Amino acid sequence: MSRLCDAADAPHRNHNVFNSRLVHLGLNVAQFGLLGAVAKMPGSTLAAIGQAMLLDDSTLARNITVLERRGLVQAEGGRGRGGERLTLTCSGQKIFTSGLTIWLDTNKLLAAEPGPGEAERGRAFLWPLGQESERLKANADTLR
Repeated sequence: MSRLCDAADAPHRNHNVFNSRLVHLGLNVAQFGLLGAVAKMPGSTLAAIGQAMLLDDSTLARNITVLERRGLVQAEGGRGRGGERLTLTCSGQKIFTSGLTIWLDTNKLLAAEPGPGEAERGRAFLWPLGQESERLKANADTLR
């Protein structure tokens, strides 16, 4: 049972590692992820970014507001989720670039610990779970 509990707690512990490494940039994992989405999809609407990241409206709005107040993201254009288009500011691009280095280094450290074989088996296990989660969310969205 202890091993099962440890496995169930692993995502939370990993999340905490990333948060602790991003904290000096004034970011948490969710905010860094949003910066990454805006960097990857510049000019996209809030709705499109939320859909791509599978975030609920409350989490999305709360974190985008923080990023806007810090001057890392700017919204232009229409109103609301479907109208405003998001881009990174110069400050946002700098913070994202710094965060990306931290993110990649942390991933390397975490992947090195269990060894390449275990890390690959973990990814092979998680991939179909992610696919199924997306399928279930799509089905839930069609029921609304």
